[in-house]
Amino acid sequence: MLRSIFSILALTIGLVVLAQPAKPKKEKEPVDFRPYEVKIGVNAIRGIRTLSGSDDLTTYEFQTAFAVHKYNLVFDFGVEDHKRGESFAYDNKGSYYRIGFDRNFTKDKASGNVLSLGLRYARANFEDQLLFTTDKGFGLQDYLLQNNSLTARWLEVAFALRGRIVSNLYMGFTMRWQFLRQINGEGELKAFDIPGFGKTKRQNSTAFDYYLMWRIPFRE
Repeated sequence: MLRSIFSILALTIGLVVLAQPAKPKKEKEPVDFRPYEVKIGVNAIRGIRTLSGSDDLTTYEFQTAFAVHKYNLVFDFGVEDHKRGESFAYDNKGSYYRIGFDRNFTKDKASGNVLSLGLRYARANFEDQLLFTTDKGFGLQDYLLQNNSLTARWLEVAFALRGRIVSNLYMGFTMRWQFLRQINGEGELKAFDIPGFGKTKRQNSTAFDYYLMWRIPFRE
């Protein structure tokens, strides 16, 4: 008797389950690798440092970011002229670029907001010189050391956050961890700065930049 009751219950449950309407499968959004927007902007921190003129640094940086599916293809280009010294005169000037991609973790592409993590390859082309006065046994004399063709390269891990302020104007920051730095072309003078990287006394470095961006959507 007990076995018959269990059999009936099992059959009833099976019929109920079979009678339930099947839930429609949610179709996956098709992958579209056409760019749907581009953001163009400037590094506000570098611009403020140049305009303030407080640390003998002239620097500008521009960024372009193409949004493709869940990724942003990012390109930075900057120029830098940095002067240092009181008892000596050190001048370092050149240009740099970064290129790489970010994974955007926001789900609403139409908003244009960005919360991303990505990787960059960076390269700088620059020159530097050091002018100083010293006495090497023949009285005070001026000495000039210089490097006319320097290159440097490094990698970066970048965390970025961008939010819409008004209309198509966006603001946000990028935090960087810069590593695997290499310098080529040094002579007797060792470079003190690298455009886009910072002081060479650090093999690895961190940086914080703030950007003003203008969004140009390609389609809704």
